[in-house]
Amino acid sequence: MKVADKEELLNIYDENHNYLGKEKRSVVSEKHLFHDEIGLWVIDIENGRVLLQKRSANKLFNPNKWGIVAGHVTADETIEQAVVNEAKEEIGIDLNQYKLNKLFTIKRPAPRNYWTHYYYIIANIPLEKFKIQKEELSEVNYFDYEKLKVDLQAGDEKYTFKWDNIFKTVFGELDKVMYGKNKLI
Repeated sequence: MKVADKEELLNIYDENHNYLGKEKRSVVSEKHLFHDEIGLWVIDIENGRVLLQKRSANKLFNPNKWGIVAGHVTADETIEQAVVNEAKEEIGIDLNQYKLNKLFTIKRPAPRNYWTHYYYIIANIPLEKFKIQKEELSEVNYFDYEKLKVDLQAGDEKYTFKWDNIFKTVFGELDKVMYGKNKLI
């Protein structure tokens, strides 16, 4: 999907998510055009953990920081296909073996100008089952969910996300999965 000599095309939208056309990823970034991105949470409810991946030291943005499976939605794939493709590429997991659930979508305003479509699976996948993409990541590990929230609220900078209004909303939705009627224990 991501070939070095061929730049990705992304669908672009107006501020109300009305489709406007396609544009090269570099142009989308340079002009801060609205586009779609995905984020995938691997949730181990039984043990109160979430899977995070550590970005490679050679990444331009957020090197050596922990985050979730994430990526752009290319013009030739649906949002769900993007989630499946990113999970396969980054951590070597075939999501077709799991129930993929939509968490919610949130608009990220300027300067980012994108919609993040969050999904999750409930799974306790052994760490040795992950096959990480070495160009993108250096490792994966499970993090205690409550400790992660405490770390973020304290401003811990080892993560790609911060405790801002966006991630307060994200964790509010994740709380419903971890502690709501979907809770397994």
